[in-house]
Amino acid sequence: MVAAPRLLSLVLAGALTLGLSGAASPADPRRAALVLWAWDRPEDLRFAQPGDEVAAVVGVITLSGEAVVARGRTVALKLPPGVRRTAVVHVEIDPHNPAAWTPRQRAAAAAAVLAYSDLGWEAAQVDFEVRASQRPILLDLLTDVRAGLPSGQRLSMTALASWCDTEQWMSQAPVDEVVPMLFRMGPGGQGLRRRLEAGGDLREPRCRAAMGMAVDQPLSRLPPGRRLYLFNPRPWSQPALDETRARIAAWRN
Repeated sequence: MVAAPRLLSLVLAGALTLGLSGAASPADPRRAALVLWAWDRPEDLRFAQPGDEVAAVVGVITLSGEAVVARGRTVALKLPPGVRRTAVVHVEIDPHNPAAWTPRQRAAAAAAVLAYSDLGWEAAQVDFEVRASQRPILLDLLTDVRAGLPSGQRLSMTALASWCDTEQWMSQAPVDEVVPMLFRMGPGGQGLRRRLEAGGDLREPRCRAAMGMAVDQPLSRLPPGRRLYLFNPRPWSQPALDETRARIAAWRN
């Protein structure tokens, strides 16, 4: 793990409040039926099935000037035994004080991500939206996190749809999985949705193993062979998950 430099403002405030019990399923993570995103709000997912996976936000990191300000999850997350768990760390750059990205800040940012991922999670996921000019920061951070993770722990990243369809740099990302977020898309999003629903696909091959979709903006047809990450704008409930599960067969046909 990269050590956090003393001179940087690295604040690891907020304790995780997790209701975790039992061992995770040893099943191949690539075969998970569903991956439920649990964002930074109270979530009770004890009704999830053993074949499901939960990707939960466990930390938020802000890069501001030369500082790294980080806080852990402070709201409850309750999970049943047997579900696979991915630690999601959201990273953002202060729009009013852009990151200096000094060597010290880089080391501290990686240390924070690794600290949040080192809590018994089966995988880590970095959620970091960047502009084109900030792309080196994202790639540097992923490189350092990849180097610091224990052998065998998977590294995932979320990606804007445009990164997977109109840009050509995703091959540089040192991750095991890329999850294109195919919801709340900007300009060009409707055209991409129509292409996917007509049987087309994303142009970047690395983005064809998983996908993220919102339950309130489903595609009428899903590309085959994807691990499906689901975003719910509201806290998950048993009825919401049951309804979503019932519709997945139709989405996949």
